[in-house]
Amino acid sequence: FRLKEKWTIVIVTHNMQQAARVSDFTAFLLNGQVVEFSPTSQLFTTPADARTEAYITGRFG
Repeated sequence: FRLKEKWTIVIVTHNMQQAARVSDFTAFLLNGQVVEFSPTSQLFTTPADARTEAYITGRFG
């Protein structure tokens, strides 16, 4: 975890389990626009945007 002290690592994935496991913050992008950016635990448990919730619950994508 020492890397976190000095570096930012960006991971782009469609694998929601991987994103939830390895990230501190998550951004949800749709059609090239950032829909939501928040701490990972918040985004996956109480997303602020209905489009984010629809994607992470498998209603589209």
